[in-house]
Amino acid sequence: MQREEQEIQRMDGSVHHIVPSFFICPISLQIMKDPVTISTGMTFDRESIQKWLFSYKNIACPITKQPLSDFRLTPNSNLRRLIQSWHLQHASSSTTKFAEPNHDSLMKLLLEEIKQPHLQITGNYTTVIAEAVSLLCLLSPSDEALKMVSQKENGLLICSLCSIMTRYLSNLQLRIQAALVLKSIFEVVDDIYKEGLKFEFFENIIEILKDQNSKHGSMAVLAILIRVLSYGKNKEKAIKGGCIPILIELLAEENERHVCEMMLVVLEKLCQKAEGRAAFLSHPAGMAAVVSKILKVSHVGDDKSISLLSRVLRFCTSSGEAAQEFMEVGGMTKICLVIQSGCNSKTKEKAREILGFHFKTWNKSPCFPSSFKA
Repeated sequence: MQREEQEIQRMDGSVHHIVPSFFICPISLQIMKDPVTISTGMTFDRESIQKWLFSYKNIACPITKQPLSDFRLTPNSNLRRLIQSWHLQHASSSTTKFAEPNHDSLMKLLLEEIKQPHLQITGNYTTVIAEAVSLLCLLSPSDEALKMVSQKENGLLICSLCSIMTRYLSNLQLRIQAALVLKSIFEVVDDIYKEGLKFEFFENIIEILKDQNSKHGSMAVLAILIRVLSYGKNKEKAIKGGCIPILIELLAEENERHVCEMMLVVLEKLCQKAEGRAAFLSHPAGMAAVVSKILKVSHVGDDKSISLLSRVLRFCTSSGEAAQEFMEVGGMTKICLVIQSGCNSKTKEKAREILGFHFKTWNKSPCFPSSFKA
């Protein structure tokens, strides 16, 4: 029988409640009474870490082994409230067992912390929010639980996390963590909850993309865009927010396969709109950045690159400048190589279509491969 908290039934009828692993102090291996966080981001029981640092004169983090220059202990009030709530739920039980938990009920407690309206008017609200979102990133709730909680109250959690990303502009780490949670949410919620995202939301996730010190943040943002762009007016908002030029600049410098694939998927989606194609063509490095990834990333990268270029060149048949630029950056050579390569048949068909868009212009150019001339 499934329970919100895991339990172990002993033969004598007594119950062992399983303690969530992050309630346990890494030093004492006991449930924390007064959790505090040190400068490395690790959390310990106050008494244990004080002994470690000040009685035993250790100067490195017990977990990361990183030397500490800042010995301040920051109370983790959110985690403390969770531990207290857990204790109250299991006050009748005399025994516990330390193991990995079912996190669903703990997630619900955290979500309530994020949505507490009375905290929004206090000076501690930012701290509480940061703690709650940080802990949410550590949990691994089931898809069913995440979907249920996220869709509750007409998607209040989604609205709260989006608000965090547009409100706490000076706290990049908090916004990145909110993006990581939203990534997981958008993978499981119904389509209706992906519509109606505000323009400011797209502006601010683009700011996360710009910060190349956070690969996890960038990946989360790209995953969010892939999930939500097909709904409502999200494409228009992302284009207006400046998504395309940022992606072009990042794509030109990126070599990691999966990241390139995600960027190309997003760009291809945005270029389904006329304003997206206009933004792509207006960037001086747009054509070159995409062409450079053909036959260098993966079959997925090839397909998305060819599809993107097909959309752009199909809808600018009256513009000789785009065709000329495409040829100058080696586009025709790459297209011909794709047709002759081991790419899948659909990708090859899109490549052949590109050949026909400006064939008369390209056929007269010495840059056009002679084997394809009429």
